Amino acid sequence: MKKIGITLRQSSPSGYHEPRDSLARDWYCFFDALGAGHHWLLLPNLGEQTVAYAQRQGVEAVIFSGGDDIGSDPVRDVTEQALLSHCIAERWPVLGVCRGLQLIQLQFGGQLTDANRALHVAQRHRLIPAPESLVLPWHDDRQPRMVNSFHGNRLADPVPEPLQVWARDEQGACEALVHGSEKIAGIMWHPEREATLSEPDRQLCRWLFE
Repeated sequence: MKKIGITLRQSSPSGYHEPRDSLARDWYCFFDALGAGHHWLLLPNLGEQTVAYAQRQGVEAVIFSGGDDIGSDPVRDVTEQALLSHCIAERWPVLGVCRGLQLIQLQFGGQLTDANRALHVAQRHRLIPAPESLVLPWHDDRQPRMVNSFHGNRLADPVPEPLQVWARDEQGACEALVHGSEKIAGIMWHPEREATLSEPDRQLCRWLFE
């Protein structure tokens, strides 16, 4: 398995003045369930310097994690934009989760708009495969399923080329996309927050990272 770097959110507790980054403990269980062993690394928010840090540590793929809207933390924004540009240039596999999916959408020239928070903040909803003609490069039984939802933004249509929508919610909003020729994928749900790693999510990660 490739060595996976994962981005972090800013977490600065009151009473302390040094900037801090953090990762939800759910991700440790996710990497264990994925069988990643020690082949993953926390990527601090160092602005553009994070790219060199990742290279020195032997990172070969990146997960852009969720948490916080784009624009709420300028240092994280610069860090992740630089990392994503590097991943695209070097053809590193990329998985964007929630905020990470939104980052991919913006990177390729797409737009964001407001989601229905009553349906998507701390809720569960049905995931609908779409379009039927799209053949995914990993195994997916292409059946509707329930996923978690924790986002206040959604991807505006149309999704920019060369990205392709492969799942929507019941209202038709894009919930997942994949690059037409590179190992770049994004999902709006949080696989790490599920009690067990679903088989479709496992197969997606295997395609990206093995």
